[in-house]
Amino acid sequence: MIFCYALIMKKIFFVFAIFVSFLLFSCSKPGDLTVQRAMKSYQTKDYEESLKLFNEALNEESNYSPELIYNFIASIYLQMEDLENAVVYQMKSNELHPDYRGLVSLGMSLHLLNRDSEAEGAYRKAIDLIPEKGEAYASLGALYLGQGRADDAVLNLKKAADLEPKIAVIHANLAVAYAATGKSADSEAEFKIAEELKCENLEDFCDRAKSMQKQ
Repeated sequence: MIFCYALIMKKIFFVFAIFVSFLLFSCSKPGDLTVQRAMKSYQTKDYEESLKLFNEALNEESNYSPELIYNFIASIYLQMEDLENAVVYQMKSNELHPDYRGLVSLGMSLHLLNRDSEAEGAYRKAIDLIPEKGEAYASLGALYLGQGRADDAVLNLKKAADLEPKIAVIHANLAVAYAATGKSADSEAEFKIAEELKCENLEDFCDRAKSMQKQ
């Protein structure tokens, strides 16, 4: 995938840190302590205890919104590599409060579960929410590329590259998509940009492009 779960989860728990700071200067509620205990369990990788405490917090009065707690729970399931349960809570969170990164993360989880139709829907919702960001276009383009829909892949990856010109892997995927459509010169140009941006595993993208050119 284009954007790893580690980055998404890092942002989610950065939000938690902001909430902790907020609570230090606000009136604490009963569920706040439960959430903080849940986070401590998470940090020590006691995921089962963390899940139990987060679910308890959902039934307590708290400064933490239900959608944020659902996000925490989804992140734990992602750490446990339990995609089925992660998707359940990602969906719960986005039903209450649609969030751009939450929808992109949901799309990635659905794709890994081979639920590509639903993944496409999640990416499109993210685009509708904030069309000025490139992650959802990039993820959608990569999805289409994997499905052999090279023209659709080019369209979305080109949009992503325009919006996020400094993300190397987008240019690498766009190079592969161009190769699949027979546009060798455009493919080479994108590979050059990806190389200048120090794209990781660039050789793998080059091999994939060669394979698609043969097809």
